[in-house]
Amino acid sequence: MSAPTRIRQVTEELVLVELSGRRVLVQAACPHRKGRLLFGYVDEQSLRIRCPLHSSTFDLDSGRRTAGPACDPLRVVAVVADGSDGSREAAALADGPR
Repeated sequence: MSAPTRIRQVTEELVLVELSGRRVLVQAACPHRKGRLLFGYVDEQSLRIRCPLHSSTFDLDSGRRTAGPACDPLRVVAVVADGSDGSREAAALADGPR
């Protein structure tokens, strides 16, 4: 049995999504109306996250919107290494070029 899906706030701008043995850093606010993805629903089968406000749904690999109101893609920042809580990757992103 796989570990349950978890969404954790890592920084003000990023959440860590843990599902099916994968860990992905994505932007914390939905690109549509800035809904807090910390409270979103993750579908482990399709690897998608759904915003709790207006049900915008995004692919966790590409960030592409797959359902819901038209908006920009979700920023998928990094795949996180095993054993990391995502803070190291978030700090490296904050320090590096954008």
